[in-house]
Amino acid sequence: MSRASRRAVSLAAMAAALATIACQKQPRALEPVLQAVRVGTVQEITPDAPERYTATIVPFSQVDLAFKSPGLIDSILQVRGADGRMRNVQAGDKVAKGAELAVVRQVDYRQRLQQAQEQLRQARAQLAAAEAAYRDAGLDFTRAEHLYNTASLTKPDYDQAKARNDSARAQVDAAHAVENAAQIAVSEADLALSDTTLRAPFDGWIVARNVDTGSLVGGATVGFSMMATSTVKAVFAVPDTSLRSVRTGQRLAVGLDALGRSVSGIVTAISPQADPRSRVFSVEISLDNPREEIRPGMIGSITLGTQTAPRRRLVIPFSAVVRAPASQGFAVFRTEERNGGTYAVARAITIGDTFGNSIEVLSGLAAGERVIVLGAELVHDGEQVRVLL
Repeated sequence: MSRASRRAVSLAAMAAALATIACQKQPRALEPVLQAVRVGTVQEITPDAPERYTATIVPFSQVDLAFKSPGLIDSILQVRGADGRMRNVQAGDKVAKGAELAVVRQVDYRQRLQQAQEQLRQARAQLAAAEAAYRDAGLDFTRAEHLYNTASLTKPDYDQAKARNDSARAQVDAAHAVENAAQIAVSEADLALSDTTLRAPFDGWIVARNVDTGSLVGGATVGFSMMATSTVKAVFAVPDTSLRSVRTGQRLAVGLDALGRSVSGIVTAISPQADPRSRVFSVEISLDNPREEIRPGMIGSITLGTQTAPRRRLVIPFSAVVRAPASQGFAVFRTEERNGGTYAVARAITIGDTFGNSIEVLSGLAAGERVIVLGAELVHDGEQVRVLL
């Protein structure tokens, strides 16, 4: 091979190497981040009973009790324990309305009240003296005015008597203002002393005690939590399609497995709007609980509707239903496999009755079809998604 030929081959090899390096340096395109979703299948069921909902029992009222007067805890309500010995009241104890749960040290507050009362006593004494002086000045002025009208008193003497009367009246007004301020100070000191005692606002149970004897509390320290259970509430949630089956004032039975029986109550509240995430409405049923055997935290069951004729239904979870993009109806996102990926495809549906946490599909889907049940509100029609296992 000639020298020129060898040079040409070398140049070609070098060009190929440079081309290979250039290709290796080209940045790789970033893979798109796919929305993660979870899918489920359209199920077919045959309900044979009215729809049942799960309710949670909550106290009718529960409050946190805070101190208004700061200081050191001097004492806490004593109760007799199961062992017969006296102890501080604690969670699980029942207390009566007005019971003194805790008392802040009162020495400083009593002293302030005594000082305010002494200032009030002095203000009243000053007022009495000012009123006496005003009465004397008034008598002098009356005589001076009579003498002046009969030309028996000079004008300067008359003016002097009038000035003394006016001055005495001003002193009475000032003494009244001082007395009023002192009376307000006494009332405030008396209220502060009264607020050193934290009292139970109703008959109920202690849920938590956050202080102990010797604890330093501020003006907003929560010392106790209490709940009232002579009346309790059963709280459950229903979709909008079941609102027609419940109304305020309606009497419903709440089944309580813990008691082995049902308790009748009255619907006292229905949420005015649906929860933005779950799209269900909260309903409260008030239950009389005179023996307080129904405890907060118990689980109950509630039956709505009177449907008894069994027939097969197609159902999907509530979380799969979204608002239809192009109408006022409802839709779901089916999943389709194509080109090696999974895509969300919107499908308009007609919904029917509810069954627990599922809802009936009257049209638009078939049994066994796969739909997005978690993350449906985050995807768009035709969007590629990543299915969580």
